Amino acid sequence: MHKLFRDALDGAYDQWSDIRDYVFQNRPGAEELWFFNSKVGWHIRLRYNKRVIVYCIPADQQFVILLVLGEKAVGEALDSSISPATKTIIREAAAHTEGSSCYFVVNEQAINVEDLIKDLKKLLAIKLFL
Repeated sequence: MHKLFRDALDGAYDQWSDIRDYVFQNRPGAEELWFFNSKVGWHIRLRYNKRVIVYCIPADQQFVILLVLGEKAVGEALDSSISPATKTIIREAAAHTEGSSCYFVVNEQAINVEDLIKDLKKLLAIKLFL
């Protein structure tokens, strides 16, 4: 893992590790440090073959997960057992040609961080196996 990334996430690194490990247990792939531009900055993305599974955007002691969900994945997610808060994020996500961009803020101080991680794993399962 990149030291810069670990340092940026600080206490939230364990949550990212949990998500990363879940993805790689189900679809071994590549982890890439990606610098987009000076305005957006850098992030980590997990790929399976040529497909990006998830983006992780670091911030101070937290990170943002970006999942781009296609129409079928959105339908499956809204019919699943994920929390109402997570469903709201999906419903309100900006729709693009490649899918809906769903942003989830993860930090160790969040009240329901464990529930959010569980929801993210369910969404990743939908994305990985749909």
